[in-house]
Amino acid sequence: MEFLELVLILISVILIMKKPQKEKLAFNLVIISWVIMVFMYAGHKSSAFLTIMNL
Repeated sequence: MEFLELVLILISVILIMKKPQKEKLAFNLVIISWVIMVFMYAGHKSSAFLTIMNL
């Protein structure tokens, strides 16, 4: 899952460099990746459910 988050951020950076008018889409991709990171961290710290899974 961490790879997916990094790929979303990389796509956002490339999108901003290639098509600056798509800045809102790139920002939304970054926000989505942050939400995934927060969900993974909270799930990892709050219970052992996500620690036994290999995502």
